[in-house]
Amino acid sequence: MNKPLLLTLLLMTAGSANAVEISSLRQGVDYALAHNRMLAMDNSSVDQSRANQDLVKSQFMPRLDLSTGVVRTDAPGRFFGTKLNQQRIKAADFTPAFLNNPGFINNYQTRLNINMPLYQGGAMWAGKEQADHDVEASELQHEYMQQQIVFQTIHAYTRARQAKAAIQAMQAAVNAAEKRYQDTLVLEKRGVLIASDVMDARVHLLRSELKFKQANNIYAHTLELLQRVLALDSDARLNVDGEPELATAQMTLAEALEKSLQQRVDLKAMEASYRASKAGVDASKATFLPRVDLVAGQEWNASTPALKNRNSMIGATVSMNLFSGGADRARLRASRAKEMNMAYKISDLKQQIHNEVTQAWRMLDESKISDASEREALKQSEESLRIKSLRYQQGLAKTSDLLDAQLQVDTTRLASIRAKYDVTIAKAVLQLAVGTLNEKIIQ
Repeated sequence: MNKPLLLTLLLMTAGSANAVEISSLRQGVDYALAHNRMLAMDNSSVDQSRANQDLVKSQFMPRLDLSTGVVRTDAPGRFFGTKLNQQRIKAADFTPAFLNNPGFINNYQTRLNINMPLYQGGAMWAGKEQADHDVEASELQHEYMQQQIVFQTIHAYTRARQAKAAIQAMQAAVNAAEKRYQDTLVLEKRGVLIASDVMDARVHLLRSELKFKQANNIYAHTLELLQRVLALDSDARLNVDGEPELATAQMTLAEALEKSLQQRVDLKAMEASYRASKAGVDASKATFLPRVDLVAGQEWNASTPALKNRNSMIGATVSMNLFSGGADRARLRASRAKEMNMAYKISDLKQQIHNEVTQAWRMLDESKISDASEREALKQSEESLRIKSLRYQQGLAKTSDLLDAQLQVDTTRLASIRAKYDVTIAKAVLQLAVGTLNEKIIQ
C-alpha cells in the first residue's frame, strides 16, 4: 500500500479512537458542564468579581511609589532650595548679587513615597464586605446557570430520545401500512375488494410515510438543539441510545415549597446582592467622616545622577470633605434606593418560586396521569386492531375500518411515547423549581 495513504488512514483511525462519544444523558450533562459557551462566559464574570475583591483588599495595604527625574532652573527661590537639599550651600552664596541672579542649577531627584490609610470612616471595611458579597452572589448565580445548563441538556436529550423512539414507531407503522396496501392489491385482483379499498390503503400508506419523514425531521432538529446546548466539538460523536432516567425524592407540595426557599441558589444569590447593597449604604455614609492617612517619604538630590544627600519625612494627614455640591448625599440616596430595590426583588422572586414549584408539581402529577392513560389507551387500541383484523379476515369488517384502527394505534403509540418522556421532563422541571437539580440525580 502507498505509504502516505497508509499514514493518512492510521491518523484517521487514531483520531476516531480518541473522539469523545456521548451515548447517555449523564455523559451529555458532563460534557455540557465542561464545554457550554454560555457557562464559560458566565465563569468569566465570577473571575471578574473575584478580581474586584482582590482590588478592594489591596486598599488595606500601604502604597509604595518610586519616582525619579531631573530639573534645571534659574529661579532664585528654587535654586537655593535645591542647593540646600544637595547640601552644597556656602557662605559666598549669600551675597546680594548672587542671591538675585544665581544662574542655572541641575537637580537629579529620586523619591520613595509610602502612603497607608489608617482610618476612612469605615469605608474600606464596608467596601470589603460589599466585594465579598458580590463574589458570593456571582458564584451562586454561576451555580444557578449550571442548573439551567443541566436542565437544558436533560430537555434536549429527552426530546431527541423521544424523536428517535417516534422514528422507530413510524417505521413500524410504514411497514404495516405497506403490508396492508399490498394485501389490498392482491384481494382486489381476486375480486374480494374494490378500487376504493385500494385507494384507502394507498392514502394510509402515504400519510404514514409523511409522518415518518416528519419524525426524522424532528429528530434532526432535536439533535441540532442538543448539539448547541452541549457546544459539541466536531470530533465528538453523539447518539441518544440511552434512556434518560432521573432519581426524584418523594415529597409533598408543602415540603417542596419549603425546600425551594432553602435550596434555590438564585434566591441565595439575590440575598447576597442585597447584603452587598447594605454594605454599599455603609460605604456611602463613610464619606461624611474624616479620613486619616500615614505618609512617609525619602528623597535623594544631587547635581549629577546619583543617590546622594538623602532627606526623610514622616507624618499623618487628616482630611474631611466639608462640601461637594450635594454629591455625597445623592450617593447615599442612590445606595439606599438600591438596597430597597433588592428587597423588592427578593420578595418578588419568592413569589415567583412559589408559583414555579406549584406549577411544576401540577405538571408532574398531570404527566404521570397522562402517561398511565396513554399506556392504557395503547393497549386498548392494539386490542381493537386485533379484533378488527380478525373480523376483516372473516369478511365482517371493511377495509376502512381496519385502516382506521391501524391509524388509531399509530397515533396512540406516538402519544404514549410523548407522555412517557413528558414525565422525565416534568421531573426535571420540578427539581429545577425546587433548586435540587444537578448531574447527580441522573441514573
